[in-house]
Amino acid sequence: MYSTFLNGYRRLVNGLERIELWFATVLLGILILLVLLEVVSRYLFNRPFPWVLELSTVLITYAVFIGVPAMYKGRSLVIIEFVFNRLPGRIQQIVLFFWELIIGFFFIYLMVASYQFMGVQMRYRSPGLDVPVAYFTLPLLLCSISMLIFNLYFILCHLEAFLKGNRG
Repeated sequence: MYSTFLNGYRRLVNGLERIELWFATVLLGILILLVLLEVVSRYLFNRPFPWVLELSTVLITYAVFIGVPAMYKGRSLVIIEFVFNRLPGRIQQIVLFFWELIIGFFFIYLMVASYQFMGVQMRYRSPGLDVPVAYFTLPLLLCSISMLIFNLYFILCHLEAFLKGNRG
């Protein structure tokens, strides 16, 4: 039962990772085209667009905060292995499990704090795009939700490894 649930959850996590990577890639492509359009408009026609800076900021923010969970899932973030690799295998499992729990609590806090911050920002509008400033903070909320989903997957994998280790 647990293994079936974990396999289904693994498919969900892998699908979410693919969607995030695809979406971040598309956003970066749009950003490149937008900046190219701005350069051509500014230097060839002497007519810059006033909204490009804000839209570029939004696009890069979304691309980064949507791409970071995929890096977290792929274990591509920097960790300190000097001490960790010297620990026995069983202790490494326990340390990783508790480390993921701590990270999970941080993601929950980040999710709540970013949601509250967005509530405050809904009153203000950006000058160039005339959209609520909360749209600039939305990627942080999406990032924390996605990373919490990946974090729960890692916790379940550590529990599975720990339980299999106890039986063997």
